[in-house]
Amino acid sequence: MAASDSSGLRLVRGTVNPIIAQDRQLFLLKGDATQEHVHLADSAEMQIPAIWHYDRHPFQLKILHFNDLHGQIARVSHTESVPVFSKLVSYIEQSRATCQENPNAAVIVLAGGDDMIGTPFDLLLSRDLHQYLIHPGYHAYSTAGIDASVLGNHEFDLGLDFLAHAIRRDANFPVLAANLKPTKQLAQVCDPAAIIYLKGVRIGLIGLTTPTADLRSRPGSEFEIVDPIPVVKNLLPIIRQLSDIVIILSHLGLHLNSPSAPVGLAGDVELAQHLPTGSVDLIIGAHTHTILNQKGFEPSNIVNGIPIVQADCKGRHLGQVDLILRETVTVANAVLHPSTQLEESVVFTEQCVQPLLAQLYPRYEKNLGRVTSLDITTAICCEQAAAAESAMHNFMTDTLVAGCRARGLNVDFAMLDASVTSAGLHAGQPLTWGDWLGVMPYEDTLILLTLTGKQLAALIQDNARRIDLADEPPQDRGFQHFSQDIRYHIQRHPLRSEIKATEIKLKGLAIESTMDMMYRLVCITFFRGLARNWEKQVASNLPLLIFDPKQAGGVDTGLFFHDLMLEHIRRHDGITPAAGAVRDGRLEII
Repeated sequence: MAASDSSGLRLVRGTVNPIIAQDRQLFLLKGDATQEHVHLADSAEMQIPAIWHYDRHPFQLKILHFNDLHGQIARVSHTESVPVFSKLVSYIEQSRATCQENPNAAVIVLAGGDDMIGTPFDLLLSRDLHQYLIHPGYHAYSTAGIDASVLGNHEFDLGLDFLAHAIRRDANFPVLAANLKPTKQLAQVCDPAAIIYLKGVRIGLIGLTTPTADLRSRPGSEFEIVDPIPVVKNLLPIIRQLSDIVIILSHLGLHLNSPSAPVGLAGDVELAQHLPTGSVDLIIGAHTHTILNQKGFEPSNIVNGIPIVQADCKGRHLGQVDLILRETVTVANAVLHPSTQLEESVVFTEQCVQPLLAQLYPRYEKNLGRVTSLDITTAICCEQAAAAESAMHNFMTDTLVAGCRARGLNVDFAMLDASVTSAGLHAGQPLTWGDWLGVMPYEDTLILLTLTGKQLAALIQDNARRIDLADEPPQDRGFQHFSQDIRYHIQRHPLRSEIKATEIKLKGLAIESTMDMMYRLVCITFFRGLARNWEKQVASNLPLLIFDPKQAGGVDTGLFFHDLMLEHIRRHDGITPAAGAVRDGRLEII
């Protein structure tokens, strides 16, 4: 972009994936769409086709969409792999074949972000680009011929250098995020919007990513994601003049009170409420793993004249929306297809999935040691993790303290969310990379905080009120486990407001004698990230300490939680009582 027109967005011709290039053209909107005043810069050199005109033959656009696949190309275990994405691909292929010869019908396929992180296929990724093998999600999407994707929050987990490398190498489709301020790494590989010209119809796509992804920025990899509402309002006049159909591909989450994931600034519902009525033809959502329109389009999912859809997560459903273009655009139907009811594309499995598995299994089966601790089953590590002391969380918090100290950081204590574990292990089994990835699938960096004894006392009292009670449904309330030098009792009570922490000791000292002392505490970037909706629900009648490490002057260390854990596991030849996987009485429930 020319320096003299920094607010101008340029329209340039993109390269269409050869798999779908026979019937469509691609145009990309490049530049900084987050500025207050944006306009379309001179594009005289761009010969974009003319607007479609209704001539009594309506155009039928079938949109197939999925979101939050998290690398679930297949469900992998030590003994088998069960196809997942190959089933979505079979329906995509059938739909394209049905429309191929019809000049008034077409199919596009869109991905809603969070394309990796959370499955064994992550082992093919690496923050060290010299160790990078392939991005399984982007590679599979490219092989399937999807039309576009949007950045999700987990796309940022491994840093901007990794992300730019993965897009450049493995994504043969546009990756969008209009509310991401351009960075030096992503400016050339990620764009605000795209226009697909398909059988005479222009389909405008605006990508939006969640501001909660900012939580995952770290030193040397900073980025800024801004409020999506003004960005879309500024972009809409530009996209509207270039498009017959306008779609927002969103990784914002459904709404601000969604229970399954934190939503920042605005979700799809709030976005639709603040846009001109009917100004967007469709919002395709993601991030909150929400099932919408499972058995057919539900009118309640039209907000301010704008339809909203979302298709669950991890390939469990393939979403379909049928749009009819006449003088205006209408939704004929929307539905979710369960992947368990779809056939497998055997050709796709053979050509794409099997080669990925051949690269994956040598890493997946790599031995890390042994498991001898008895108290780290899934029931204890996950289902009971917010109700009692946990051997696995003791192991993790103590490891963080030791790992930080070994790197020269003066750390007194560590704390971790109960929800940091996704599975447990059984004593007597060998521990492989695949097993450990099942326990702790996500990447987080560590934040270092400085607190007084008085502040720690308040934090521990607040934590006691977040414990699970037997008569309440499961919900993430942000309960923390602490390293061994914090010891205390929790006195239960039927009323959550009456639950108390007692007998608190910091490094052997009664809390009352430490109020003015200064301590350094380490926690993960995603501290209490899943507890925010519960906090909103109880805010009016339960005193809580709403604590945000980023806002409390926390310093991102740049150290990865995963790295410290793996280093400790290797050093101790697995997860054993001698390595710290024991209950030692640091928390007692009265």
